[in-house]
Amino acid sequence: MRVRLLFGPAGSGKTRRCLDEIRAALAGAPEGPPLLFLAPKQATFQIERQLLADPALAGFTRLHILSVDRLAVRVLRELGRPAPELLAEEGRLMVLRALLHTHHGRLQIFRASARLAGFAVELSRLLRLFQHHRVTPGQLAELARAPALSAPLRGKLADLALLLAAYQQWLEAHGLQDAEVLPAAAAAALRSARGGFPPALRFAGLWLDGFAEMTPQEIELLAALLPAGEQATLAFCLEAPPPDNTHWLSPWTPVSDTVRRLRARLAELPGCAVELETLPRTVDRGRFATAPALQHLEAHWAAPRPFMGDPAPAVRVFECGDPEQEVVLAAREILQFVRDTGGVIGRRRFCCAAWRATPS
Repeated sequence: MRVRLLFGPAGSGKTRRCLDEIRAALAGAPEGPPLLFLAPKQATFQIERQLLADPALAGFTRLHILSVDRLAVRVLRELGRPAPELLAEEGRLMVLRALLHTHHGRLQIFRASARLAGFAVELSRLLRLFQHHRVTPGQLAELARAPALSAPLRGKLADLALLLAAYQQWLEAHGLQDAEVLPAAAAAALRSARGGFPPALRFAGLWLDGFAEMTPQEIELLAALLPAGEQATLAFCLEAPPPDNTHWLSPWTPVSDTVRRLRARLAELPGCAVELETLPRTVDRGRFATAPALQHLEAHWAAPRPFMGDPAPAVRVFECGDPEQEVVLAAREILQFVRDTGGVIGRRRFCCAAWRATPS
């Protein structure tokens, strides 16, 4: 199994490289083992349109463009495992409200806010984060007993451990699964599959692009599936392979942490050869090829340097008095931009930043 980690800044051609390789594979063999393209849920349709925009490619049957959730469902189906009964988001909120009412008297910190409007929504988001990172109630309870933490923080952790355990027990008692655990269920099914991978799950190539961050669940599913294929290309928006440590304030921390966890997991796979490739930033290609000021700003974002040319009209700086004025200004600029382009923006991106005025 050969896995290539493809790095490059935005606009360096990572997506184009993936799509060109897929087009070549489809042109060389319209029929054959499946080809998989993994992308965020909101980008799958865009990837399909980009592929079919090539007049040389009239259509395809081998290629499957999937989000992680759809990949998990496909894995379970091909392994003959029944799809779990999933609890929808509305049902999840109703269950959490009921659990908050039931366990109200046992809460230490959240007792006063448990019945406030919107608290169940915030709790749902937090529990989803715990599920993504495979945090268990036992781990939270153990943290809550750490003497080095402040008393309010220990109380919050104890409350969260109680609520997460109660939620998991409710799901088990009613034979339901949370949609957030689909990747973990599919990964477990792959690891426990007898007789190897079925033909429908064996693939000739896998491409992954567009992920700024991958949860441990998603990485586990990918690692469990990779041995079923011949080669994979995993693209990430980074200037170069990340160092061992990235400052937590850096905007590249999430994707750097993802790549480090992924490389560590790939190193555990037997027979997996990992290659690293970096696409350089080029002056004549990329999203800012016609805007030297934005090109300079992107290239020197981490280590600022003065721009010697005229930044207008690519860069304009606005000074606002409060956050509401920032939002109003940004909305007006976006509306004007869309009107000027006739409502068709294509692959261009619009960014509006505003600075709040401070009294002198």
